[in-house]
Amino acid sequence: GALVSWLYATFAVIMFGTLGSINILISHKHGANDQAGISLVARDGLLLSLLMAIAAFFLFWNMSPIFLIFGQNPSVVLLAKSYLHALAWGLLPNFVSVTIFEFIIGLGHARMIMYFTVFGVSLVIFFSYSLIFGAFGFPALGIVGAGWGMTISYWIIAIVISLFVLNHKDYKHYFRSILNKNKPSYLWELLKVGFPIGAMYCFEVGFFFALTLVMGSLGSQLLAANQIVMQYLCILMSMIFSIAQATTVRMGHLLGAKSINLAKRAGYTGIMISAIFMGIVAIIFWMFPSLLISVDLDIHNSINTNIINEIKILFAVSALFQIIEATRISLFGALRALKDTNFTLLASIISFWGIALPMGYLLATYFQFGGIGLWWGMVLGASCSVLLLYWRFKSKIRCDIPALITATA
Repeated sequence: GALVSWLYATFAVIMFGTLGSINILISHKHGANDQAGISLVARDGLLLSLLMAIAAFFLFWNMSPIFLIFGQNPSVVLLAKSYLHALAWGLLPNFVSVTIFEFIIGLGHARMIMYFTVFGVSLVIFFSYSLIFGAFGFPALGIVGAGWGMTISYWIIAIVISLFVLNHKDYKHYFRSILNKNKPSYLWELLKVGFPIGAMYCFEVGFFFALTLVMGSLGSQLLAANQIVMQYLCILMSMIFSIAQATTVRMGHLLGAKSINLAKRAGYTGIMISAIFMGIVAIIFWMFPSLLISVDLDIHNSINTNIINEIKILFAVSALFQIIEATRISLFGALRALKDTNFTLLASIISFWGIALPMGYLLATYFQFGGIGLWWGMVLGASCSVLLLYWRFKSKIRCDIPALITATA
């Protein structure tokens, strides 16, 4: 299960990041009132999802020999093989659903996605539980049942969301010419804009995985303390990513309408909202850490005194990190609207792998700061990234207005 989860999560991050370019292009076309352009982007987005699903299917189907090469237990690999084969059949509907979600987001109708997400998560929980344990008359398949549960859920979601957009008055007209192959293709632009996003997500997920490994090498108690802090950070960052995505779409609409100054204002507004929100959360982290810790640990039990003290220290530094990280993510969202994704990838590699990890490791080990040293490394890396992204955004939005107008055409 862990092997498959690692592979699927890594691959999903890259693929879903790449498909994220769909909402960027569609938001520009929507702002320019280019109905035909929206249809063509949707068409090529579906084609891209099909091509990626085929590639992913062959990868998942033939992954087990690679696990054996890396010395994994043959019995575990055999189980992982069955799990991967079950998941492989759900890749196409999953990618199609993501494409349609990105299409809807690009039009600015994000609330609809929330309803489908709740529906989808409910299906995954129901079918996975039923097929793992044999509940509600389903066969008990063990861990493989989780794979089939996800696949069945993905097919249901894809069918429902497809029927929805094909019959909804606001969406169905975009798909009338979807099979027209004689019109301009946006496939290359989708890849050019989207792949750096997927790669950036992959590098950042890899960074946090490496961070966890280093934390674990410093002690199991520190690792547990770090995981408690990270659970809050993950929840909060998902909210910031939503604000960043809203910034991307809003700026895309305005850039498509050639309202450059309003797009600039929307970008700065998104950055301010994220920073202020995380500033308020940071105050809670600084003033009420015991309240947050009490969700996971009994703060009145003397056995937990040491780990609680470590968590409080990590909370204090993570509060500062999350303000900076929220600003970074929002700047990334603004630059996405400008289709400037290569620079954000470069900035992410430099700041996290070139600065945060080595500096954090030095502070944690050589200077003996422990776990807090790793977090200070993250603060330093994220700060450098903010400076780079801010400089890039300011220069692009100020000096490259003719290019921006041309790019939205």
